[in-house]
Amino acid sequence: MLSIRRPAVLVAATLLVLTTGCSSDGGDTDAGTDANPTAPSTPPQTAPAPTIDTDVATSPQGRAIDTWAAAYARAINQGDHSFTGVADAPAVREWMERHAAPEWGRYLPGPLPVAPLGVRPVGDTEREVEACVQVSGWSQESRSVRRTRSRDVVGMTFRVTQATGGWQVERITSAEVDCRGVVPPTRNW
Repeated sequence: MLSIRRPAVLVAATLLVLTTGCSSDGGDTDAGTDANPTAPSTPPQTAPAPTIDTDVATSPQGRAIDTWAAAYARAINQGDHSFTGVADAPAVREWMERHAAPEWGRYLPGPLPVAPLGVRPVGDTEREVEACVQVSGWSQESRSVRRTRSRDVVGMTFRVTQATGGWQVERITSAEVDCRGVVPPTRNW
């Protein structure tokens, strides 16, 4: 019985000696001075969430977006598929028609939550406001059933123009803004 184990132990010991002396560069370096040491693994760094610009939120352009967000919510709550009084601009009406489909028959307890991040002038009478908008997780099943869907906040750019009577939303487009971690402020009726 010892004779069968002895060759197996010898083979295992030989393999151990052979593999210990090998290195990835052909054996020319010491085992303890590897040219590519294994670095400790560090978690990937994530950028901090963008911050809400309260100056933009309280500016005339920010108030125009807030007015639009409230009118959008009222149109959903009233079942107004034509968005009468919500948007005079065809581009805004088209955006709302495309994005409102999952909301029909539900209840929005206040204006659509919008977190303005910054504003840039486009001309004398136009501004673009980048924002994070909560497009899901705000509407409830009904006024009395407060169950919501999963929360989703996405980046959008609002083009606002100065018109007679103040600023108004002219166009809404998707924006390349990472809104993870941004919690748009909510306001109930």
